[in-house]
Amino acid sequence: MNRQALATMGVGGLLGAVLALVFRPSLYAPYAEARDYVDIANLNLSPISSYYAGRVLHPLFVRLVASAFHVPIDAHTFLWVSATTLIFFFACLGAYCGLEFPSSHGLWLLLAVTVTIVDQYRNYYWHDLFYAALCALFFLALRTNWWISLPIVFLLYATRESTIILVVALVTVTAFHRKWSFCVSVVVVGLAGMRLEAALLARALPNHHGISMGLLDVLKIPYNFAFNFCGLEFWTNTNAATNDAPKWIANIPAWFHLGNIHQVGFSGFFADRPARTLLVLSTSFGILPLIVIRSVVRAGERSLFGRLDVATAFLYGALMFILAPLQGTDPARYVLYGWPIFWIFGVAVLEATFFDWRKRFEIVLLSVCAAWTPAAVRLVTGPGARGPERLSQVSHTGLLISLALIIVIYVRAWRVVEPVGAP
Repeated sequence: MNRQALATMGVGGLLGAVLALVFRPSLYAPYAEARDYVDIANLNLSPISSYYAGRVLHPLFVRLVASAFHVPIDAHTFLWVSATTLIFFFACLGAYCGLEFPSSHGLWLLLAVTVTIVDQYRNYYWHDLFYAALCALFFLALRTNWWISLPIVFLLYATRESTIILVVALVTVTAFHRKWSFCVSVVVVGLAGMRLEAALLARALPNHHGISMGLLDVLKIPYNFAFNFCGLEFWTNTNAATNDAPKWIANIPAWFHLGNIHQVGFSGFFADRPARTLLVLSTSFGILPLIVIRSVVRAGERSLFGRLDVATAFLYGALMFILAPLQGTDPARYVLYGWPIFWIFGVAVLEATFFDWRKRFEIVLLSVCAAWTPAAVRLVTGPGARGPERLSQVSHTGLLISLALIIVIYVRAWRVVEPVGAP
């Protein structure tokens, strides 16, 4: 690693440390699925739900840290690991930028200073930021030495089951580039990860729907599309504890029961849901979605797809960004998984397209403003964030104000990246 990369890595680590200090959250007890992660860290595996039983690496790493420093496995340890993970993420991203974009001198790192990553840092019991940091290490390894990246894929699988999307993307890209030996190796590692997940799930409690996890993941897509994009909340007897009371209920014939699901219903229309989904997708990575869409529509910079790491970042990041509102009812949590298409591919587009430093600075400034708009609006309109609450979660009034400001920022960004008279 050259001197420029080491310097940028140091800048990235320092940037992560500043964010960790400025946005350090209060200590709070684990809630919801976080309780299962604490149980895994304590090696108490008997009551673990099948939803979370395969996500063992992050809590086991917390256990390792607690053992090494002779401290209890509590909120302090989880927070310390989260802060370290945030620093590590920015250090890896800095190293990548230093190797790939030496002329930018760390400017592009500022694009990652978003409320999206800060919110995941604050929610320190969960593994999402830990996964992002491992993923950053994976792309750094993929750029420098393909084979070193393979064990990281396995570690990612032990962190979250959605790594199958990364495996599919990597296999697709390597097959397209005819890197057959590496492609086969990725398949082998992917199968090993799936085998580990299956072994962990075999010992877990079954999900309350009474169906396989694979089928459940498929059924989530239309359910979450209806909720996050259309504002329509549907109900079943198996998710009654987490949904609003239904306006009507229909019994499913016995011959058509799906696991434990024997009643379906409709809880109502929520007009703010599509607007909140739009806000998440348009602000989580600043104005970089505009940069990426512009590049794809114009079919520019095709040479970027000749690079294994950049092409994988594009395909994997695009899939995860599209799936963010389809994986669950909280897109703001899942959207971070799409970061490679913006902070690797998107930055590569910026580096190859915009050479005027004044324009580069303006793009970065607009992007940071867009990314922090919901948090700034919440600061002004309230209420203040407590515990793991997201800084980007706004009230109904804040939602309208945020969308209005984002429209203004995107209009300005369009004029910056697409000058008048451009073909």
